[in-house]
Amino acid sequence: MQILFLICFCLYISFVNSLFCFWNSGCPYRHFSTKTPYNLVRGDIRDSQIKVKGCKPVSIWSLYRNGKSYPDKETANHMENAVSIRNYIAESYTKGKCSLCAQDVDNLINWKMDTKLFKGINALTDEGYQEMYSIANRLKATFPDLFSHLKENEFVFRPTAAGRIEESARAFVNGIDDRLFIENVKINDTITPYTSCGKYESEVKSNPKTYEEAANYQKSSEYLAMKDRVERRTGLDFKLTDENVTALYDLCRFTWSGINGIASPWCALFTSEDLQVLEYVEDLNQYYKNGHGSPTNVLFGRIILTDLLKTFQRSKAGEGKKITTYFGQSTAIDMALSSLGLFKDKEYLRSSKRNRDRKWKSYKMSSFSANIMAVLSRCNLNGKDDYTVVFYLNEEPIKSICLEGICPWNEFEEKFKPFLDTDTSFCDFNAIR
Repeated sequence: MQILFLICFCLYISFVNSLFCFWNSGCPYRHFSTKTPYNLVRGDIRDSQIKVKGCKPVSIWSLYRNGKSYPDKETANHMENAVSIRNYIAESYTKGKCSLCAQDVDNLINWKMDTKLFKGINALTDEGYQEMYSIANRLKATFPDLFSHLKENEFVFRPTAAGRIEESARAFVNGIDDRLFIENVKINDTITPYTSCGKYESEVKSNPKTYEEAANYQKSSEYLAMKDRVERRTGLDFKLTDENVTALYDLCRFTWSGINGIASPWCALFTSEDLQVLEYVEDLNQYYKNGHGSPTNVLFGRIILTDLLKTFQRSKAGEGKKITTYFGQSTAIDMALSSLGLFKDKEYLRSSKRNRDRKWKSYKMSSFSANIMAVLSRCNLNGKDDYTVVFYLNEEPIKSICLEGICPWNEFEEKFKPFLDTDTSFCDFNAIR
């Protein structure tokens, strides 16, 4: 009887393990920090628009991160070098040392290498173009009175200085009307005040202490256990370096298609737990470089949002634009959200403990094509004219800023007016560009 039980138990274990093959997993983990495809996290403004009876949208202010792009040169080189590891995995599988499922190994070996992945340094991908184009399409469908028949003095489309960002702006504008023009790139723009701030450059961005928590976490037992799982899962007969693991992780997330819904075969190398550990490394870096980890970041976010307040004040006075749209990096998005007090945990994020329920998760804030949008509406409530402001993050309402996500004008102005007093005098000196 006992022998029969053991046989049945072993068969059960074998069956259960087969259910966790990556290729047929129904719910694989698909949050990859700042490299998350937009379609994996977005809402749909057509469905999620907050409508208030008696109110009509008159102005929209928004800030976008660039669409999905190819990796930078250093990352691309590491990724290209790591591709050869799949040959070792295939050999390990034939020797019975690899615990990956047969189909996962096949998918990895048969994966077609896109040369643009390693040569299209920082350029916008086709998927990134489609992300931005589709957002604009949905906005036009949701706010036809604002996005249709735009006159020259009724809109602003302004990218910051980077090829992938300018390309993202063009994709977005093409999704509205390809005859509309995009402003020339401006250095030291209101949405990138940090780029000319020496204090931010020296004390935050280029300060090794900013990245200490992430570096220390990579020495933690939790991180080392993740590396060990990957080595045992793949059956490799050599130790993976942190560089190897990061490159394999990048292959997983850069080759996952959000538009087509196609998972990357490289993700089969990791369990969901592994991916969450790797996600935390980047979350720590973003938290201290762009977010609540440094008070300077919050100040820059206030400067960015001052433009929002002034834009809506002009619109309320009848002198504003229908559309004001900026395109930048995840840095600006993170800073703006931090200045609003969003995604703020009670305690600082630390390497000593990964809080699984933390609020700060960069895939929510700064995925590819991430965006913050504010909609100003003119209302006639109880026979009186007034205005309301509604905020959206990635096409989903942000309901924590004001009650039910709807800010009466007085409440909006009260929250944002203190931002007007923020300046860059604390920078001490301009950064060398």
